[in-house]
Amino acid sequence: MAIAFNKPGSSLAELNAAWPDRLKDAEALLAAGRHGFALATALYALEIRLKVLICVRLELDHLPRAFEIHELDQLLVLAGLSRRVERKPARNVKRNWDQIRLMEAHLNEFRYRADANWTATQVQNMLHQLCNPKNGVITWLGKVR
Repeated sequence: MAIAFNKPGSSLAELNAAWPDRLKDAEALLAAGRHGFALATALYALEIRLKVLICVRLELDHLPRAFEIHELDQLLVLAGLSRRVERKPARNVKRNWDQIRLMEAHLNEFRYRADANWTATQVQNMLHQLCNPKNGVITWLGKVR
């Protein structure tokens, strides 16, 4: 079966509006003590942010359905940033990326296990790894060209 790269999915405008909303959702879930889904939602924010960058890089108004994947490493490749995150100036961003990737491996657990398995500190750490003004992954993604 051939993959159709020209079948449009979500629009760039929708994606651009969604990723900050998912970050706010993660913060609200943290405040409500819903740690598992706060972690999952923070990962979704990063996933959507990468999809925005894919659209921008490819000059597309819609994310192709073929790119509606959920693996962060693959999305980083599609965004053209997999080597950049490895470079020395981004070394602290890379550390945060690596920690987030470790948490991504638990995504199904965030979905299907009770919140008692996760702590507020874990959520706070992930949000810091994503949004730290100096070395946060999402912060860095906003600066790369």
